Amino acid sequence: MLTRLVVLFANLLHHYQINYAYEQALTINNITKYPDFTIEDSESGITYYWEHCGLLNDPAYQQRWNAKKQWYQENDILLYSQGGGTRGTLIETSDDHNGGISSQEIEKIIQELNLGY
Repeated sequence: MLTRLVVLFANLLHHYQINYAYEQALTINNITKYPDFTIEDSESGITYYWEHCGLLNDPAYQQRWNAKKQWYQENDILLYSQGGGTRGTLIETSDDHNGGISSQEIEKIIQELNLGY
């Protein structure tokens, strides 16, 4: 499942000619996290951290995600819907109730952020 997800994101990012890093280490105050995708937009100077949550129906996964999301917020990496933060902008997507992912949703976000060509 994870491989299909990575391929889907990678194909869309490649289609829009967006440079990205997959699971690149992000260390703040000696704590390291690994965002799914890191996109450094040189034109805007904004770094986007894209997290895709695929198992939110699993309580342990949900708990880990909530803790990671709080860490982002505490370190001023805020959601795109909040206008982003001084250290970056968090993009959060998730699977639908059937475990599917919408490539159209991902593409819409890429276009809203004016990333790529």
